[in-house]
Amino acid sequence: MKTHNVKLTILHILVCLGLIMKQSVSARTKAGYATMDSIQMAYPFELKDKEGKVVRMEDFKGKVVVLDFWYTRCIPCLVLAEPLAQIREYYKGNPDVVFIDINLDEDTEQWKNSLTKGTKLGNNETLFYTDSLSLSVSTAPLGFNNPMNEFYKIKGVPTWIIVGKKGEILERNPPRPLPKKNGIESAGSLRFKALINEYLLSSSKKAKVQ
Repeated sequence: MKTHNVKLTILHILVCLGLIMKQSVSARTKAGYATMDSIQMAYPFELKDKEGKVVRMEDFKGKVVVLDFWYTRCIPCLVLAEPLAQIREYYKGNPDVVFIDINLDEDTEQWKNSLTKGTKLGNNETLFYTDSLSLSVSTAPLGFNNPMNEFYKIKGVPTWIIVGKKGEILERNPPRPLPKKNGIESAGSLRFKALINEYLLSSSKKAKVQ
């Protein structure tokens, strides 16, 4: 009888320990998710546009925001300027999608000149990276040393970050839009738009349910 009671006591202790460990793991998991959620929110930047007006990330809550990092004389940026312009044109008139190009030059005048005069290449061809469908802001004078770059771990440009309506980061490394071939849109450009469209459709359905 004593042996039986001892076994029951030991079993009871083991069950209690198991519950405690489960609760501990659950608490750590929830804490981990909380940490991940905080990391996955967009960086709360405050940058100036070409007129000197302060633009804040929080100004665009309720919209999908495409952050587009670049700098003048960046050849890969200029190569992708056309497909990016086509994507901006695709969303023209859609109030739920905003494009913000973030220039990483340390010289403000160099950035402003590139917006109005473009960038001249070695063959004297002049190209513009962005256009009026994108809101242009600058990290000057910090340039690449802006803390936002460290936050997003930006190693090169062009780099795009897609942010959701609540300020959550949807994609740190979206498909790369590429120039059309024989008039056919690239798979990267199509997937880039599909990612945004699927999110818009999903958020619209959730809003109707609520």
